[in-house]
Amino acid sequence: MKKKLTRKKKAILWVLLVFTTILLAVSLSAYFYMMSMLNLINRGDDLATVSPEDEFFETDDENGSGEEMDPEDVIWPEDDNGVIRDKDIINILLIGQDRRPGEGRARSDSMMIATLNRKNGSIKITSLMRDMYVQIPGYSDNRINAAYAFGGMKLLNEVIAKNFLIHIDGNIEVDFEGFIEGIDIIGGVEISINKSEAAHLSKQGFSNLSAGKVHMDGKLALAYARIRKIGNNDFGRTERQRKVILAAIQKVKKSSLSEITALANKILPCITTDMTNDQLLNLVYAGFTSDLDNIEQHRIPVDGSYKDAWIRKMLVLVPDLEVNRQALRNIIYGE
Repeated sequence: MKKKLTRKKKAILWVLLVFTTILLAVSLSAYFYMMSMLNLINRGDDLATVSPEDEFFETDDENGSGEEMDPEDVIWPEDDNGVIRDKDIINILLIGQDRRPGEGRARSDSMMIATLNRKNGSIKITSLMRDMYVQIPGYSDNRINAAYAFGGMKLLNEVIAKNFLIHIDGNIEVDFEGFIEGIDIIGGVEISINKSEAAHLSKQGFSNLSAGKVHMDGKLALAYARIRKIGNNDFGRTERQRKVILAAIQKVKKSSLSEITALANKILPCITTDMTNDQLLNLVYAGFTSDLDNIEQHRIPVDGSYKDAWIRKMLVLVPDLEVNRQALRNIIYGE
């Protein structure tokens, strides 16, 4: 014979049912709200690709030092070990596109691999030097930044996989206009500059600059991130790019949830991605549960692992791929 529920038990069950229903409704509302926000992001990479017959090479003025090399003299190592993937590691390629308003796809002005480790909560950002001479599947060997101009995110990911044996899980891209707008939306960033950088920026029309901490709006931050003729050429430039990214992260991190939501509504339309909303939600969760105060910075090629060379009238960095593959594995996977 079945026992009847007492009034007290019925009341408890009723409260639990109501609470569960409310919790589910709130969760679904939050989920759909997040989805509506993520739909503000530009999707796709549908600009026309460049056929191999129309590939081009960005030549340089012959005033840099480097060994003259024939393309056939560059010997690449085998990639028998295959591309590395790890379910606990998220590799997102951050692409800064060298495109002005009205132009089509251009070369990638900056490329950084943002690595989130879901096991230990670490975040690492690794710049890929844009002048590296690499293999581009389906095309001649060229600078790595040509891959984006030829075939967008997909081809650039294939280049990273072929040359460095690293899998990219998704891409986030912004052009110059979007970069400026994004920095302005968060209210600018604080960056410490040296005397040479201040003098260089002053010559570009940014007045009243001196060495020390400077508040930068979008235009000044872009000009700073693109400085190449001060310090160690493109090596210094990639370091400046990382400084701006890290300063922006720290600025947003200090914002309240309501402020972050308001910022997201303005910033998300400035970027383009090939990731789904669910992938982005996983990325956001991984980011918020990671150590944002101790983001590591790295750069490929590592010191002593490349040589300057003139190839096809381009002054390039020819990397030792075996050394740099191992270095990148150490950075990303701790191997």
